[in-house]
Amino acid sequence: MTEPTLTLVSGTGQLSMTHKEIAELVNSRPDSVKRTIERLAEKGVIRLPPMVVCGRINNLGKEQKESVYRFEGEQGRRDSIVVVAQLCPEFTALIVDRWQELEKKKQAQISATSASVQPNTVFHLNEGIAQIARVVAEATASATMKAMAEVITLPAYQTEPATPAYFSHAEGEYVPVSKAAWETGLSDSTCRKLIGFFKVPVRSNGGIRGLLVNLPEMKKAADKLLRESTAPAGKRKRWSHPQFGNFTYYADLI
Repeated sequence: MTEPTLTLVSGTGQLSMTHKEIAELVNSRPDSVKRTIERLAEKGVIRLPPMVVCGRINNLGKEQKESVYRFEGEQGRRDSIVVVAQLCPEFTALIVDRWQELEKKKQAQISATSASVQPNTVFHLNEGIAQIARVVAEATASATMKAMAEVITLPAYQTEPATPAYFSHAEGEYVPVSKAAWETGLSDSTCRKLIGFFKVPVRSNGGIRGLLVNLPEMKKAADKLLRESTAPAGKRKRWSHPQFGNFTYYADLI
């Protein structure tokens, strides 16, 4: 997972976020996020963001060009929240945190580089941004659910109605994902995937790096995953679940 990045659109001073950054935030595939953006734009739920070419350094230390959708400005904030609300409702508050974190970094840059800023100038975060998720979710619920029905067939055990995990008020010990991984014998990435797969309650503690997970519920989810999975056999070293996919259970290696 890469650290949150601050991007100022040249000449505008606007913050921006790419669809690949959103994919990292919700632990989803970039191509899945891209398809969701295009589908919602086609239905008129969001405005199709501009496609830009960005450079990144690959594992070989060479620059690699790639095309990404870039959300920017207030319209971009609103539309990116809609996209996350459809992909993983439980992570909606995390993208709000991400935008606020970028806003804070922008303000810090302005304060550090602009000597003309008055000492008593106070920059305020957009206090309405936290309400955007709720307003957008209500305004686009039918459209997003219809889009989801067209492309997703939910497993039988997920058909019971449930409150989005992020907004759950479940009691219990909340710990960093890394500790939950140690307690369950699963990897950090597998635990993060479990959060969305089994709707494990989480809390935000300062962005994606500060994600806290309900430890008792995570243990239950891990046990359920193992019960529904096929253990390694022969040359196959990883566990296999029909919907979740393959994963490593490190307790087997001890």
